Amino acid sequence: MAQSNRKFYRDNGAAAYDVYAWNDQAARQYEDGRAYERSLPIELPDERVQEQPYRRVRARTAIAPFTLAGILTVACLMILVIFGYVQLFEASSNVSRLETQLANLKEQQLMLQSKYDAKIDLNAAEEYAAEIGLTRCQPEQIVYVSFSGDDQAEIYTQQRTSVFGEILDAMQQSILGLIEYLHPTAA
Repeated sequence: MAQSNRKFYRDNGAAAYDVYAWNDQAARQYEDGRAYERSLPIELPDERVQEQPYRRVRARTAIAPFTLAGILTVACLMILVIFGYVQLFEASSNVSRLETQLANLKEQQLMLQSKYDAKIDLNAAEEYAAEIGLTRCQPEQIVYVSFSGDDQAEIYTQQRTSVFGEILDAMQQSILGLIEYLHPTAA
């Protein structure tokens, strides 16, 4: 066992340490020159850094009701805009189809009109009229009717009471159009 630097006193069966013994020992070391060696800085071993696993801490945030209402409003408006574009596309495709059909019908009408004009013979019509006893009108048989009175037309329009009413009507028309689009047999 290593010896202790403390002085141990026993007096009347009670053990006690000499609290000031360190002063005596330090003084002896100073005289021997050992205190200088001890006063040199002590080099400590390099500190080892212990890596901690990276933990990302996420703060829990509450969503404000106003934000949620805004998000829902924007989503509804986006749906209405997309639905409007769908209706616009359908309307333009219907217009295109109807314009094509109108061009075909005009062409057919011109063809039928030319066939009709080719079959009319004015001389044959006059002969047939004479056979059944028809004659040309005399100038005294012609009567002219004059409409000198003022014509008047009244157009009644439904008056909007507010902008809010117009918005509700537009939303109602959009919803009805959406239902009609999704269920074409319901219309």
